[in-house]
Amino acid sequence: MSHLRDLQLRFQDYLVDGSEAIEADIVSTDNALAEHRLGTYYNAYRIRLIDALATDFSALQQYLGREAFENLILDYLHHYPSTRPSVRWVGRHLSDYLQQHYDSEDAEFLRELAQYEWAQASVFDAAASDQLVQLEYMAQVPVETWPELRFTFKPAIEWVDLYWNVPQIEQTCDRDEAMPDKQRAEFPQRWLLWRREFKTHWRSLEVHEAWALEQAFNGANFADICEGLLEWVDAEQVALTAAGFLKQWISDQLLTRLHDS
Repeated sequence: MSHLRDLQLRFQDYLVDGSEAIEADIVSTDNALAEHRLGTYYNAYRIRLIDALATDFSALQQYLGREAFENLILDYLHHYPSTRPSVRWVGRHLSDYLQQHYDSEDAEFLRELAQYEWAQASVFDAAASDQLVQLEYMAQVPVETWPELRFTFKPAIEWVDLYWNVPQIEQTCDRDEAMPDKQRAEFPQRWLLWRREFKTHWRSLEVHEAWALEQAFNGANFADICEGLLEWVDAEQVALTAAGFLKQWISDQLLTRLHDS
């Protein structure tokens, strides 16, 4: 059994890293050398990973074109080989690769496009939440507990900060429509992505909601959020503004629990 395991590991090392140790285990014939036999699997492995990533990053592939996308993925796999049994996770470092290793004037745009598409895939695959907070629950919260109220969010949530009009471009690619021109804003825009039932949703956030959502996600209570919102909102309106955000998050089905501890 240990011999079989060692053989499997050598074959894996060949597929992932190109190690030649496995060649001693492969029989050559007049019609097929060992390296040619192995090469069939080496190439097939990469073709399947390229096809899988073309599904996860369909807009990126459409923007680059198939040949350029294949070359990009081959170099990506050189820097970030697959380390998990499931192909689902092979693309998780693609935006990092584009930032660190991809030399192109489009690198920032492509990184944001990959980051956005990966966030979409992540919220779609995230664990389901059996219980979600309903709007009527807000009326049941005792007045005296509101300042200490904290929030638990469901797993199927991501947010990304983007300079480029990536969501609009990704949407036109998904609909097979004409791609709009790239546009870069002076400041990044935060986009919230989440899964509701079996569909991925997304919307842009105003800066004060983006701040409040991040604080709530990281454990801040209602009073802390109100205090921080004073940077953008008058004191007379701050509690109403924070409550409005909470109502929106509940309507979007983002919350699984409200609690005061």
